[in-house]
Amino acid sequence: MVAARRACAVVLFVAAVAVMAPACGGSFSSSAEEIRSKQKKRMSGIIIPGFASTQLRAWSILDCPYSPLDFNPLDLVWLDTTKLLSAVNCWLKCMLLDPYNQTDHPECKSRPDSGLSAITELDPGYITGPLSSVWKEWVKWCIEFGIEPNAIIAAPYDWRLSPNMLEERDLYFHKLKITFETAVKIRGAPSLVFAHSLGNHVFRYFLEWLKLEIAPKHYIEWLDRHIHAYFAVGAPLLGAIEAVKGTLSGQTFGLPVSEVYICKVSGNS
Repeated sequence: MVAARRACAVVLFVAAVAVMAPACGGSFSSSAEEIRSKQKKRMSGIIIPGFASTQLRAWSILDCPYSPLDFNPLDLVWLDTTKLLSAVNCWLKCMLLDPYNQTDHPECKSRPDSGLSAITELDPGYITGPLSSVWKEWVKWCIEFGIEPNAIIAAPYDWRLSPNMLEERDLYFHKLKITFETAVKIRGAPSLVFAHSLGNHVFRYFLEWLKLEIAPKHYIEWLDRHIHAYFAVGAPLLGAIEAVKGTLSGQTFGLPVSEVYICKVSGNS
């Protein structure tokens, strides 16, 4: 799995460098090629991360009995392995949403972090950092290759929510539209979309939402102006078998919580 993830990162890196990195010298024979080259150098890369690939931070004050660790605003929830191991009941209160209406737990709520730091490492630390690295190596490679700071933009989201709730609660798709438009204003060229795993469904939902948000005659025009290419990495376009396991018996993703307990607190029988 690690090898596959690294291979995907290499493919994405090559794609990003091919169209975003500064030119290494030489000249083109035609003005059209020069224009295309300059446009590629100005492109942005917008990352839409996958399932469980965005940090979540507490937006509550939660006192955890029988534990020296409490939750305070902006504390890491996903993922803080120290609190997960020492205060699992409190941690679950901050992580769980109501299975029927996707509202927060009465005692604790969490919200997605912002910026590249929200998707590079889930649990930064000497030991936990490398184990929870998601986009860090890819971003590092891009920096080493000379890609500019404003050319890589993260679009993190609350991966616990359904797409319609992402828009209803967080106005995520409105913000994503503004992100594309801002990238064009800053860089002067359309963006590359790098969507991973669940991020592909989020991006496809965004495209359908966009059809209803702007006039039909301007839809293709908007896409041409703001999106140059779309790279789908590990896209579960035909579904994901892990969803069946999670529904029937609970899914822990390797965390030290029993599947029986996860199934119980998530409302599955």
